[in-house]
Amino acid sequence: MGLGDLEHRTRELEMACVAVGRERAEELRRALIREGLLVRGARPRREGEAVLFPVVNPDRASELAERFGARLGSFKFEVEERPRDIKEALKDVPEELRDLIPSSYDVVGDIALVHVPELLWPYRLTLGEAITRVNRSIKVVLGEAGPISGEFRLRQFEWLAGERRTFTVHRENGCEFELDVARVYFSPRLSGERRRVVSLVRCQERVLDMFAGVGPFAIEIAKHRRASVTAIELNPEAYSYLLRNIERNKVSKLVEAINDDARRAAKYLPGSYDRIVMNYPSGSLDFLEAAIDVSARGSTLHVYGFASSPDDWRWRVTERLSELSVKVDDISVRKVREVSAARVIAVADVRVGNQHSSRPVNLK
Repeated sequence: MGLGDLEHRTRELEMACVAVGRERAEELRRALIREGLLVRGARPRREGEAVLFPVVNPDRASELAERFGARLGSFKFEVEERPRDIKEALKDVPEELRDLIPSSYDVVGDIALVHVPELLWPYRLTLGEAITRVNRSIKVVLGEAGPISGEFRLRQFEWLAGERRTFTVHRENGCEFELDVARVYFSPRLSGERRRVVSLVRCQERVLDMFAGVGPFAIEIAKHRRASVTAIELNPEAYSYLLRNIERNKVSKLVEAINDDARRAAKYLPGSYDRIVMNYPSGSLDFLEAAIDVSARGSTLHVYGFASSPDDWRWRVTERLSELSVKVDDISVRKVREVSAARVIAVADVRVGNQHSSRPVNLK
C-alpha cells in the first residue's frame, strides 16, 4: 500500500485575496499568518510578478495590504478538502479492516505516536500520511513497533510519515520539554495527573521526584509552586534532557538534578522530604522503603503502579507499607488511566504518620 492510495481531493473556489510583488511575498505571508487572515488549505497563486494570497477577512486584510504595497482582489484558488477524521482519509482500507483504524494517538510536541494493529501494518504509511492531513500541526508520525521495555522504559518506533526525526519540544501546563521519544520515556497522557499533583504542593515544601525522566513533575512543581525539588533520573539520555529543561524553564535555583538509581541516591540524600513522587508504575513498590527512609514526618507519597483496579492497588500498597512497619495517617487511591480492559495505572496518595521506621540519614 503506497501513498497513492490515500485520497487527495481538491476543488477551485473564488476567494478574496491580496496580491503583492514577489520580493515582499514571504514577509506578507508571515504577517497574514500572525493576524489569522490566511486561508488554510488553499494554495497561493503566482500571476506574473505577483503572488496572490487568499484571505478570510477582506476588510482587515486591506489594512494590512496597504503597509506592504499590496492590492486587494479576488481569484480562484485550489483548495484541499481536509478529511474530518482518519477513517474518512483512508478510503482504500478494506471494509473488514476499517474498524481497526485507530481513532486516537499520543501527541508529543509535533510528533504523533500511533499504535498500528497487526492487520493494518501493510497500510501503515498511508495511515501516517492520513494523520498529517487530518492534523496539520503534526510534523512526524511514528508507529509503535514494540512494547515498552528495558530498564529505561523505552519503546521502539518505525517512521510512518513527515520529517524523519524523533526529537521534539513538548509544551504542557505552561512548561516546555525537549526530548527524544526514541531515547527517553515520556507520557503526554499524564498531563492532567501532573497538574493535579502540582496543585497539592505548598511553596515551602521540599519535594523528591524519584523517577524524574526529562522533568515534567519536577519542573512543573518548581515553576508553578516555587517549591524546592530534588529530581533523580537513572537514564543518562533523560538526565541530559532534564538538565536542559531545567535551564529552559528557568528553575535552576529550585531544582537539583541527580543522575543515579533512586535507592542508591536515598542513602546520601539530605532528607527529609515533605512530598515524594514515585512515577514508576512497573516497580514503585520496590523503591518504597527508600522513599520512607527520606520522608519527613507527615509527608505525602504519590505511589503509581499497574493494577487490575484502584482497590487492587490500595491493597498492594497497604501490604507493602505493613511489611515496612509504616504508620499511615491516610491513603486515597484513584485511577490515573486505563491501560487495557483488565489493567489500569493507579496512584496511591499516602500520608505517612508521625511515627514510622526510618534509618539515620547518611550525609555523603
